[in-house]
Parts: sequence; structure tokens; C-alpha cells
Amino acid sequence: MNRVHLHAMTPADLDAVLALQQRCYGVDFLERREAFAVKLAVTEGLDCCWMVRRDGAPLAYAVSLPVCEATLPALDAPRCERPPKPTLLYLHDMAVAPEARSLGLAARLLERLRERARALGLARMGLVAVQGSVPCWQRQGFAEPAVMSESLVAKLASFGDQARFLTCDQ
Repeated sequence: MNRVHLHAMTPADLDAVLALQQRCYGVDFLERREAFAVKLAVTEGLDCCWMVRRDGAPLAYAVSLPVCEATLPALDAPRCERPPKPTLLYLHDMAVAPEARSLGLAARLLERLRERARALGLARMGLVAVQGSVPCWQRQGFAEPAVMSESLVAKLASFGDQARFLTCDQ
């Protein structure tokens, strides 16, 4: 049938997430199952994590969480928290299988996340751009903030020297 289906991520999707992650990221950016599981658990009921499949095969995913800059999780963080008053929807991870990159899945996932940010009353989104993806995110309206807190700079370091924190208003 060749039908693409987007659904809210569940713990049953974690094996597919890990497999896609390995296909899309360098070894320095791979996270353990536990790191994804804790993010999924902390966003339960918020519809912030999504999986895309075609005929049951995983094609893409997005993991986001409402945070404050102070609660932004580091790469492969074993814990994360859901602050009582988040200030942005943080797109922690998005991956699209190489064979699916012409299907517009990243744009579809990003639009879904923008909708969620607005529904949650969050005026901003943020992400950490890695693997040379800054120009791609800039085309989507993201930019580096003029000022970053010391704690945010420290967490950003867990993503490597080339990582950049980017935000955009909704």
C-alpha cells in the first residue's frame, strides 16, 4: 500500500528509534535507550514525540520536550525533568532515514511540533544543531540567541565543539 503514517511515539517504538539513530548520526551523537525512554516518559500525555512509518517500517522520528533553558537535557542524559513553567519546546532529536529524505517528513514533523508548541502555550522552540545542520535549521527560521547562560553553554558542550543552540519564535 506504501502509506506513510505519523503517530505519537510509544515505548514500543524505541527499538526503531535506536535503529534510525544509528543510520542517521555519527557515533558521537548516539544515545542509549534509557535516554530516550526518560524523555518519552517525561512527555507522557503531551504528544511531543512522534514516529513515522510506512507499511510498518520506521522512516523518521522526532523527540521534543517542554523545557526551560536551565532544564535542557544534555546529550544522552540519564534523567530529565518537566519544569512547572516551561519556556520553549525543545526539539531534542529528529532523524529521517536516508531513503525517505525526499518525502518531506522532516517538514511534516517540524510543523507538527510547531503546532504542539502553540498548543502548549510556548512562544519559542529550540534545538541543538549538530553535524553541520545549522544552515538547514536557519532556513526553517532558527537562529543563535545573542546571549546564553553558563549552564546552557555547559550542556551544549556535551554535543561537541561544532554544536550550536538555535531558537525560533512561534
